[in-house]
Amino acid sequence: MTESIPNFVMTYNFSVEDYHKMADFGILKHTDSVELINGQIIEVTRDKLPKHAATICRLSDIFRELSKERISISDQKAITLGTHSEPEPDLAVVKYREDYYEDGHPTPKDIYLVVEVSLSTQKYDRAVKLPLYASFDIPETWIIDLKKRIIEVYEQPKGDQYLSKKVFGMKDVLSSSFIDKLAVNRVIKVK
Repeated sequence: MTESIPNFVMTYNFSVEDYHKMADFGILKHTDSVELINGQIIEVTRDKLPKHAATICRLSDIFRELSKERISISDQKAITLGTHSEPEPDLAVVKYREDYYEDGHPTPKDIYLVVEVSLSTQKYDRAVKLPLYASFDIPETWIIDLKKRIIEVYEQPKGDQYLSKKVFGMKDVLSSSFIDKLAVNRVIKVK
């Protein structure tokens, strides 16, 4: 006789404070690939291919070169969005602070731009992360789709969506609130 599976699933809603305590007590380890999204601890797939890492490094250098103001670049590190979300975008461009956010992760008021670089995470980035960033008024979010070789630029957050979406291909020069002119082929390289 086969045991039947209950027709319910137990879920827990965690706060950022709970999430940090779990790390402090060793329940979550720094090697765990997880994010706190809307109170849920989500195991995430990290694209670990050299192409993904190279794109993040290349873009970090470009942002530092082209930025008109002093900024900090946070790559694959947490940002705190309210009391129940702490995602780890591939890249976040944040206001410069002398303490480098030692006393707490950047929050929406600190963030200029968030970037997700996607080889296999396009659906998750568009369906989960993009609405989350919009709902916390992150002014600009990019999704770099390495398979399609495009950069999607989202601006004007309202509710859980962005009112403006621009798509730039390999032959295009990207312009946005954060960057005046950037050739897409400087960011996405063709083999």
